[in-house]
Amino acid sequence: MKKILTILLLFVLTANTFAQIRKGIVYKIVPYDSAYGITMFEKLNFFLGGDSVRYDIKGYSASGWYEDYWESGQVLHKGYYAEGHLTVYKNYYEHGQVEREFKSEFNKATMNTWWPSGKPHAMIEYARQDGQVNVVKETDYFENGQQEFTEEYDKHGVYITRNFFYENGKPQSSLQLTDPKKGVYDSKEYFENGNVKEQGQLHYNKGLGDFQKEGQWQEYNAEGKLIAERTYSKGEMTNEKTY
Repeated sequence: MKKILTILLLFVLTANTFAQIRKGIVYKIVPYDSAYGITMFEKLNFFLGGDSVRYDIKGYSASGWYEDYWESGQVLHKGYYAEGHLTVYKNYYEHGQVEREFKSEFNKATMNTWWPSGKPHAMIEYARQDGQVNVVKETDYFENGQQEFTEEYDKHGVYITRNFFYENGKPQSSLQLTDPKKGVYDSKEYFENGNVKEQGQLHYNKGLGDFQKEGQWQEYNAEGKLIAERTYSKGEMTNEKTY
């Protein structure tokens, strides 16, 4: 009996939630960026730095669920607002496919986006630390479904790993943190056939905000043959040997 009452209560709450969805704006023109998708509502996302506020028809900060529409009547945007800011929302392409979904909870959030075909576009995890929001993990995809790149960071926004891929699925480059205290990374670049093009170590220079080559590096041709060895110090080549 207790289980039945619980199910009935959840049903009532769900029904009330959907009954309270407010109809919003019908957009004749919806800006769409081929690289970033439908971003017109991002300015209302306070968690990710949006500084705009949505207001209701009475001029008060929007609160609760709102839906906006394409001119055709299809749902464009469905989001929950707190004091005019988005906390949870979905955007939709005109043919009904979800374009993005954002969720936030305390100091964590996720943003997942999809291509019009329904294939994943980007999957991003965020974390807020000491008032600063940083990406923790991100994976982006080409339209053909192959991974374009993956990145992982520590809580301070420092790279742990970074990997790029060609559209054929083979690796393009890789970066792996091996010495966190010194900011040293193993780095590799690849030819499109999968063979290593160049490899060595990089040092992250905080003052410059960039990576510098350090120590010995090897360079190969597309067939995998070693063609050069070079030594670097703070990004400057100090020695070179070719084959």
